[in-house]
This record gives sequence, structure tokens and C-alpha cells, in this order.
Amino acid sequence: MTGEQAAGLNRASMMIELGRHGEAARLLSAVLAANPDSCRGWCLLSRAHLGNGEPAEAVTAASRASALDPTSDWPHRLASTALISLKRCGEAVTSALEARRLGPHFWRSHVCLAQAAAADGQLELAAQAARAALALAPDQADVHVTAGKVALSRGDVAEARIRQETALAIDPCHSGALNELGRVSLRSRDMAAAAEHFLRAASMSPSNGVFSRNSELAVRRLGLRLAALILLALALLVASAALTATGHWTIAAGLALTQPPLALCIAVRIRAVPMAARRHLLRLLLARQRRLARSDTPIATTRAAALERGQKNPRNPQERNGAATGSSR
Repeated sequence: MTGEQAAGLNRASMMIELGRHGEAARLLSAVLAANPDSCRGWCLLSRAHLGNGEPAEAVTAASRASALDPTSDWPHRLASTALISLKRCGEAVTSALEARRLGPHFWRSHVCLAQAAAADGQLELAAQAARAALALAPDQADVHVTAGKVALSRGDVAEARIRQETALAIDPCHSGALNELGRVSLRSRDMAAAAEHFLRAASMSPSNGVFSRNSELAVRRLGLRLAALILLALALLVASAALTATGHWTIAAGLALTQPPLALCIAVRIRAVPMAARRHLLRLLLARQRRLARSDTPIATTRAAALERGQKNPRNPQERNGAATGSSR
């Protein structure tokens, strides 16, 4: 390998670390076209495909790397991670076991096995692999994150929380640990804390779609719970007023007594919502309002607008069909 090609691999590795997976894949394809016998190059290409959401291509690249260096555990770890994404969890465990065989003293091999075994439902094997990783590298945040995931899969919420908090003590900016703390909070039915953790994870890793989806889900659920309480309070208030107007004073007074506790409960719930989640909730509500407004557009108006566009840009049906056919090739 020439010095220029080695520099290209180093640049691609930096791109991957920065989340520029598409650019890295293009650069690596060019480097590997000139030097197809680079195990490191194929491993980096597998990583780039994984980051770009292309697990099938990642498996192919990892297989090429493994054929070039059968003694390396890295290609098997990459293949295992990609196979999990493809829902081929049994094969992922097989690849992870091979990675552990080739790298028994490397903590990443045990972490890989723990993840694959947990995904395949082999929780005892996952726990054993997590313990081995912790014994080898107790100072690595990723090890504690994986051990926490396994603990949560086994239903041990307290252990899962401890592991993620330990990971954050080691690396306060570990977005994966924050996301897992959000999952722990969801399991504990603490929606406000879950929203806060997910939002922090998404802000630290904005390119990670999973973190963003988790934050939106948690904030939406939080908003629905608050809306349900507010609607209940309003319904009781209306019922109390109606009963008062019809002379049912005793029942109306009983319903009125529920208002202060409900108002206090709503206030406490709102105060518990993180400020970032409040802004996020407002954005979601405004977006929903815009979608509803668009869906309320009369059909006749929509058709009239389409007809007007057609008159301004007249094209015969053959032209339109031809354009569609051409664009589909």
C-alpha cells in the first residue's frame, strides 16, 4: 500500500468518527479499487456502511476483510453488528463467538457477544459475556453501557440504571448511556426523566435517528398524559357548573372539591417536564396543528388548484406517461 492510500484510510477513519459515513464509503471505495487486499480498508468500509444504514453491504465488506485476515476478530465483530440490524440474530451470535475465539483477551469481542446474545434472547450467555467484558475493562464506558442493556433485558432495572450512571461517570458525553437511561426511565414509568435523557442523547448525537425518534416518542407520551389530566379537570369543571345550574348542589360541590388536587397534580407534572422537553412539545403541537390545517383543505379547492396548474402547463397524457416511464428506469 502506498503512502497516499494509507493516508486515504486514515482520512476515511476520521470521517467515520465524525459521522460522515457516506463520504467515507466513497473514499474507501476508491482506495480499495486501487488496493483490494487491505483488510483494514474493508473493515472501515463495513463501518461506513453500518453508519450509513446499509447492513447488508456491511456484511459483504466484513466478509472480504475476514477472507484477507482470518486471524482478526474485527471483521467478525462488524459482521455480527450488521447481522443484528438485519434481524439475523442467530448468525450474529455465531460471528460474535468467532470474534471471541480470535480475541479472548479483547473486551470488544465480549461486548459484541453480549449484544448479539441479548438480541437473540440468549440472556444467560449475554450476561456471561458482559461480566467478562467488565472484568477485562471496568474503565470503559461502552462496557458498562452494554452490561446495562443486558441487565435491562433481564428485567433488572436497578442494575441497568447503575451501569448507565457508571458509564456517564466515565464519559459524561456518552449519548448511548443517556439513551439507555431514557429506556430505564420508561421501564420505571418516569416519562419526564425519559424525555430529558432522550433529548440530551439526541442533542449530543443529532445524526442518530434512533435517539431523535425516542425523544419525540417520550415527549409525545408526556404531552398526552398532561392533556388527559387537563381535559379531565375541564370536564369535571363543566359538569360541576351544569349540576349547579340544575340545582344539584351537593354533587356539584363534591366535583368542585376535586379541582384543587387536580390543579396541583397538573402543576407538579408541568414543573417536572424539562425545559427542553417543553420547547420540544410545543414544536410537536405546532407541527400537528399545521398537518391538521392542511388535511382540512376542501377537496374541491385542491382539485381546482390541480386543474389550474394543468391549464398553465398543458401536457398531453402521452407526454406525462412518457416522462413517468423515463424517470422510472
